[in-house]
Amino acid sequence: MIVARGESGLLAVAECLRAEGAAEVVPIVCDLSAEGSAAWLHEECAKRGLEVDLLVNNAGMFAYCDQRNMEPERLQRMLRLNVTAPTELSHLFVADMTQRGRGAIVNVSSYAALMAWPGLAMYSATKSYLDTYTRALAHEVRERGVRVLSVMPAGVATDLYGLPEKWQRVGLRCGVLWSTERVVRGALRALARGGRRYIPGMMNRLFAPTVRHLPKGVISFLRRKTIAFQK
Repeated sequence: MIVARGESGLLAVAECLRAEGAAEVVPIVCDLSAEGSAAWLHEECAKRGLEVDLLVNNAGMFAYCDQRNMEPERLQRMLRLNVTAPTELSHLFVADMTQRGRGAIVNVSSYAALMAWPGLAMYSATKSYLDTYTRALAHEVRERGVRVLSVMPAGVATDLYGLPEKWQRVGLRCGVLWSTERVVRGALRALARGGRRYIPGMMNRLFAPTVRHLPKGVISFLRRKTIAFQK
């Protein structure tokens, strides 16, 4: 089952998955930023007789923008997508999983959750919440046969950041960006091992403690170099 708000793109992905040999693909159009969407989706699965063994909360929103310049609607949409939707979906589906005694949830956080970075105040905070919530939930349900994993990728070659495909390819060649396939494979291996947090990339894991405590001078320098990219 795949869920997205854009019907045309969703159906195209469904066709690609079928062409690659997926036994069955159920596309469901749903805007997860809408109030009540999580409850509607959970009920829709029940109506269709779909038993979810693996829930992947990957819908989200990115914004590189100072807080004072962010429109209220944009702020609320980010909160609903990055915080409310994955929390409510995890809450609803984990109840089913614990009742069955099996299941898994993957919540996609971000490496930005480790950074109090100017321009990423909202994004980093929402992803930090999701990481903390996910790891705590993993402790709560592990004895009920349910595994829960927080995935914290750094740069990934997707359209999330607004990078043109050309620069995504350059980032992949340079090793600055990871492919989605590589992130997924690593996340599934971490889930199978019973991990509660997965940070793709050895260097990212090594530097995780460092990015939490960058000197103010370094942050100010990088801010001056990147502020032109805010939007």
